[in-house]
Amino acid sequence: MIGKQAVKLILISVFLLGAGGCQTSPADSVAVVEETSNQHVINWQINDFPLLPVPSVNDIFRLTEDQKQEFLAYYHSPENQDVEGHRRLYNYLESILDGFDYRGDTFGASEALQEHRGNCLSLAIVTTALAKLVNIDVKYQRVNTAPIYQRFHNVMTLSSHVRTHVYAPETKKTRNSIVLIRAKLVIDYFPDSNNVSGDFVEYEDFISMFYQNLAGDALVQKDFALAYSLLAKAMEVDGKNPETLNTLAVLHKGLKNLQKTEYLYKYAMAYTTGSVNVLSNYALLLEEQEREEELLALELQMADVNDDNPYRWYDIANRQFSKQKYGIALKYFKRSIDVAPYLHEGYFGLAKTYHQIGLKEQAVAAMEKAAELAFTPNDEFVYQAKLKVLTANDH
Repeated sequence: MIGKQAVKLILISVFLLGAGGCQTSPADSVAVVEETSNQHVINWQINDFPLLPVPSVNDIFRLTEDQKQEFLAYYHSPENQDVEGHRRLYNYLESILDGFDYRGDTFGASEALQEHRGNCLSLAIVTTALAKLVNIDVKYQRVNTAPIYQRFHNVMTLSSHVRTHVYAPETKKTRNSIVLIRAKLVIDYFPDSNNVSGDFVEYEDFISMFYQNLAGDALVQKDFALAYSLLAKAMEVDGKNPETLNTLAVLHKGLKNLQKTEYLYKYAMAYTTGSVNVLSNYALLLEEQEREEELLALELQMADVNDDNPYRWYDIANRQFSKQKYGIALKYFKRSIDVAPYLHEGYFGLAKTYHQIGLKEQAVAAMEKAAELAFTPNDEFVYQAKLKVLTANDH
């Protein structure tokens, strides 16, 4: 693993919390999409803003000539020729990233190397830019970690994490040879035993993350024109990325265009792979507008979304628990456990919910499981103390 700093980095999915008074009247009913030649055409553009200059996809991975030559000299050095190509790349990164500042900024490859800092996405971009020079294959994978929320005025950001897999060159197959597993190394500077490996990320989604991150930063600064320009570029890359559509909806909400906000949420729900962020933000909009029946239906629908992040389900369950919607909370605590049965948090959620609805035996069993799986002595101590309270009248 590269880097030893235990620093949490931010990969932004943006939530916009309502500012000012709640909207008490429901938004007008809107059609989700227009049907044209059997294609789902989405109307996402904003005419109020000019398109500002933003980095192109090529710009993201562009390196200076000096940066290229420094890497290529190392890679092609005679003393390194006995080392497999993907390991040479790994070793080079390890040598140049000593002292790298892993703060939450998103940079292209050249700027990250010049500034000697950048978040997990920046590291993946640097890795990709160097890999492209020597034809090394890369793949990207989400890593699900306990989330960190940050609130800036009326914008809340949620952290996530991505890492890069670099692969050994493909060997020539002989008539009788069988290649079972291709050798690879993982480039990641934030190893943690609490991390949960997520799905692999397609290249287009990886590129979209870059624009989503910068758009999230622009939204925090209330630079709506820049946010729109970055999201327009993301839509060029992949017009059905649910997180891009989610951030576009957040932008429209910031502009008080609630009809278009709802339109985008409905489109993302109907015609993309789905996103818990989209559903959560749409639920927030319905809650602000006091549309209780639609909100209840949407909350029940969330469980059908394919999301491999147990912490996201845990957070949703806790929000339902705080609203005293214990039946729905149980459903999502169980979903968190289904995704990651080895994490203690989901069982603690079950225990406190069972306790609230009077199912003592189930509460005790869940708390015992939470204590068994506790990662730190402090967590185990807390769970054992709560377990004593639950069983206090049994003797």
